[in-house]
Amino acid sequence: MMKSYQYSIIIFLLLFLVSCGDEGLVDPHGETTLPAPHTTGGIHAIDFPTDTGSAWTYVNVDTNQEFTLRIEGTRDISGTTHRQMTISELSPVDPDVFSYEAIDHLAANAYYFRLDTDFFDAFPFPVLATYFLKTREALVESAFDIFLPIENPVFHAKHFPPRQLWDFPLTVGKRWTVFEKTAGIPVTVTRYVVEKNVPITVPAGSYTTYVVQEEVVYGDSEDPSIFLISPPAIYWVAPSVGVVRYRYNRYRATDEFSAQTFALKNAHLPGPNTD
Repeated sequence: MMKSYQYSIIIFLLLFLVSCGDEGLVDPHGETTLPAPHTTGGIHAIDFPTDTGSAWTYVNVDTNQEFTLRIEGTRDISGTTHRQMTISELSPVDPDVFSYEAIDHLAANAYYFRLDTDFFDAFPFPVLATYFLKTREALVESAFDIFLPIENPVFHAKHFPPRQLWDFPLTVGKRWTVFEKTAGIPVTVTRYVVEKNVPITVPAGSYTTYVVQEEVVYGDSEDPSIFLISPPAIYWVAPSVGVVRYRYNRYRATDEFSAQTFALKNAHLPGPNTD
């Protein structure tokens, strides 16, 4: 009975995603080059590498499982060329265990999939890729691919609205809204820079970082006076490398807390860091 119910929900989600529309793979509009900043201080867009071929491998400090993020290829999203960031399978895993996990790096956990006006998080579908663009002012994620346990498992969907993951330059005291939803049950995700020059050592090496926290405030009903606040996610960001460590609680604050901490094991940054 439970399995039938789960698959009914999956089919409903599939119909919803298809109805939203998606972009096919198209010829990109061309590469863009990000000029060097004219100001100093903080982490600027050019200090946050996103060149094609860049890769970061992270290890879960508790389970020793690893996954890799890669910048590879482009895709047209609503008429604008976006870069693709793929998310690999977890390793190692037992042979009979599904090797993808719902690890959404650099975005609000559990707030990906919508049914009508509200997010759907009954099943933690893995995010296989995200699509972003970067300007001198911001890095914005506009779309994503997810895995569904059906015959053609990979589906593409867009965020509405897009998510401003990073607001450049990162300086202590800066605060910005990643995204906000007011229809139905409200959700607001905010990031803020709390410290700089914080030393941290991970398997990939020792870095001096900026510390960014992410707070999710969401309603327990459509009454705006009733809301919950998730435990903050924390990102340690190193210039010219990116996120070297991050920690968050999986899923929503109403569920059992399950803190996850990932540390950078190694990075391949071919450069030159021009975009």
